[in-house]
Amino acid sequence: MKVKERIVREARLKKDFSQDYMAHFLNISQSKYSRLEKGEVSFTVDELSKLLDHLELIPLEALDFTEKQQVFINSSNSGNSNTNINDIELIRKIIQEELKKKQ
Repeated sequence: MKVKERIVREARLKKDFSQDYMAHFLNISQSKYSRLEKGEVSFTVDELSKLLDHLELIPLEALDFTEKQQVFINSSNSGNSNTNINDIELIRKIIQEELKKKQ
């Protein structure tokens, strides 16, 4: 899973937020935020959750998922008319699984 940096950047600019403001909001350095937006480093689950909420981004639109993750998302949401409410929890589960694999 990868953050669609272009969408994050466009959402930030649309809200007229600076990278410095976003870094302060996420409690990270501006340098790290810049590298996050360029895709050079990864967001933690908490950073990603706060970022998506603050920029009012829909997780399924702001993130690229592996084929396996997309199948899981589609099967989890089938028949669910209120998909957006469950998106963040679903994304958290997927991210946590990915982080466990890296440990």
